[in-house]
Amino acid sequence: MSEPIEPQAPEGAPEGPVGPYVYDYAASPQRQIVLPKTVPLPSLKTYEAEVVAQQAADEAKWKKMQADYEVAKAKAEAEGKDAPKPPVKPVPRKDDNDMKTPWPQVAKDPDLLRLQQLLGEQVEEIFEQAGELTCQVRKEALHEALRICRDDADLKYEMLADQTGTHYPAAKEFAFSLVYHLTSISRRKRLRLRILVPEGFEPESACSLYPSANWMERETYDMLGIRFKDHPDMTRILCPEDWEAYPLRKEYPVVGLGQRDIDFREDRGGVLMRIAMQKAGQMGINLKQPTAD
Repeated sequence: MSEPIEPQAPEGAPEGPVGPYVYDYAASPQRQIVLPKTVPLPSLKTYEAEVVAQQAADEAKWKKMQADYEVAKAKAEAEGKDAPKPPVKPVPRKDDNDMKTPWPQVAKDPDLLRLQQLLGEQVEEIFEQAGELTCQVRKEALHEALRICRDDADLKYEMLADQTGTHYPAAKEFAFSLVYHLTSISRRKRLRLRILVPEGFEPESACSLYPSANWMERETYDMLGIRFKDHPDMTRILCPEDWEAYPLRKEYPVVGLGQRDIDFREDRGGVLMRIAMQKAGQMGINLKQPTAD
């Protein structure tokens, strides 16, 4: 049998506690958490605001170029030198690439317009992007919007194909986005129904409308910590009930919190020990190898 590989701690890594079976998670690069500073939420309003801001920035840059030219021109005339060349306003280059960025666009699909007609002020935003239909409603109107999508004769979204959530720690007015991916089997169409919820808000469960939401909402609760009101069994589905934190939140480290460390004393053949030592060395974890003492 080959000798176990002694992992090398990365340079500058903090010293870990001495002794066998000790993990030093602080030395692992996967343990370091850098929270995002922006909110990359797909939105037509956000895209339009970015376009306006970019146009204002370009116009301010052009005015500064003109002002700098006037200053340089006056200085050259005072010194009896030739005037500098006037600035030329940049012109957008023609993009001949056949692959275009799928920016959000104004909604023209009849399903989105129908939802806006039926829900009225409950609709916060509708838009199309990359062939996908997105309708964002107020968080209190979620259940009513799902019912309309299922029962309206012009919509007929009979199936809840998936339900997902995303954590946005940099957002101010909300903390999570919840997206319900609806499918109309009879009409062969898909729709994304979205709500934005703050920390602690409990959306109404969709189980009474779509039975498939039962396990999907349990998974959302398990991974993000969002509880659903009137859910028949709001328990964790992937992690144990005593699991700390929620793995899909941005403040949760990639390597976890160490709830399931391997007990190498039960590995009599030493196979897990060698594998773990190699993996720990690659991840930069300072794992001390036990000795006969």
